[in-house]
Amino acid sequence: MKKKAVVFLAMLLFLVSVCLPIAEAHAAMKEAAGDGFMSVSGKAVTFGGYTSSSSVEDIIRITVILFEQRGSSWYEVDRVAKTKYDASYVSASKTTTVSGGHYYRVKVIHYTKTGSVENSSSSYTAKQWIPA
Repeated sequence: MKKKAVVFLAMLLFLVSVCLPIAEAHAAMKEAAGDGFMSVSGKAVTFGGYTSSSSVEDIIRITVILFEQRGSSWYEVDRVAKTKYDASYVSASKTTTVSGGHYYRVKVIHYTKTGSVENSSSSYTAKQWIPA
C-alpha cells in the first residue's frame, strides 16, 4: 500500500512538473490583438479601434492615439482609451477636428493581463493627407 502511494505521488509530481510549465507557456502565447482605423470628413477625423482576446482577461485595454506629421516628426494630437475588467473585448473611438495641411496617422496599443501574464502589441494605420 505504501509503495503504491509513493509511486502515485511520484507520478503526480512528475505530471505537475511537466504540465504546469506547458500551461504557463500556453498562457503567455495569448496575445493582445485588434485593429485601428481613421476616417476623415473635411477636417473632422474619427479614429478608434478594438482589442480582443481568445479568452476572458482580468484587464483588457485599448489606447488609440492620433498623430500629425510636422516636418519629419510625428506629434500627438488627441487620444482615446478604454479599459474593461473580466472581458475579452474592448473598443473605443473619438472624433476630433484637425488643422489640416499635414499627414495624420493612428497608433493603436492593445493590452491584456490575466494573473501575472501581461501581453501588449501595437500598430499604425497608413498615413493620410488632410488638406488645410
